[in-house]
Amino acid sequence: MPLGLDLSESDAKIARARVHLETLQREIPVAIAKRKPFTARLSEIDPNSGWCLVFFTSNSAPEHDLGVIVGDLVHNLRCALDYIIAKLVGASGATLEKKHQFPISTSLNHYTKWVGTAALPVAGGPLGGIKYGLQEIFALQPFHRKPSPEDDRLVFVQRFSNADKHRIISEVIPLLQPGSAIVEHDGIVLEQSQSPNLPNLKPNIEYEIARMRFAKPYPTKVSLEGNVSVEIFFGTPAIGHHVKGEAIDVLILQEMCEHVAMIAYRFKKL
Repeated sequence: MPLGLDLSESDAKIARARVHLETLQREIPVAIAKRKPFTARLSEIDPNSGWCLVFFTSNSAPEHDLGVIVGDLVHNLRCALDYIIAKLVGASGATLEKKHQFPISTSLNHYTKWVGTAALPVAGGPLGGIKYGLQEIFALQPFHRKPSPEDDRLVFVQRFSNADKHRIISEVIPLLQPGSAIVEHDGIVLEQSQSPNLPNLKPNIEYEIARMRFAKPYPTKVSLEGNVSVEIFFGTPAIGHHVKGEAIDVLILQEMCEHVAMIAYRFKKL
């Protein structure tokens, strides 16, 4: 007989997460235009060598308005998952306790010790007393993802939710994209090069990102044209057993929403 779980509360949380996602998609271009996270400068042509240099400076400053939206988004996704467990506890005739939560693990050994097996949960674990949905929860664990369980969308939900809840608002990381500036001129270029490490610019330091050498007679007009192309990522620090930080973009946040929605749909069918 089907369980017929009422997951309307999970659905409401997922819907709210999607609202936050839409807000981010609207606010990111506004934030880029307002803050101008990068500025560009063109040097004078060196009269001896003919080299002209392009410099970029990151103007990044701590800003929390976009990061708090990310925190609210992942909080709602985490709640949607935990509400599923609450419904399974009720369906199993068990008592809902603080320990109950949707487990997320990148290690089979860790999962077995902490949660139990697909047939028998640990009595004091996050699925203690639950009789239904154990196999489904086991099958959804990130440790099944090869070759990198850390890339599973549930891991991102866990990491960003924990960091936002206990430690720090997600960092807003603007990354300069290649080909962001075009040098207009009326001369002849003998050689040119571009730095391959554009995304690694540190704040408030001027970096040479490209150069070109002109033939004599040197051009009479040299200017920097085009809009600076920027992509926004959101970062969280190393936390718990995660030894490195993580950065994600809006596309991954969307995939996180879709993944949790898929999970909720799956448990409605039990």
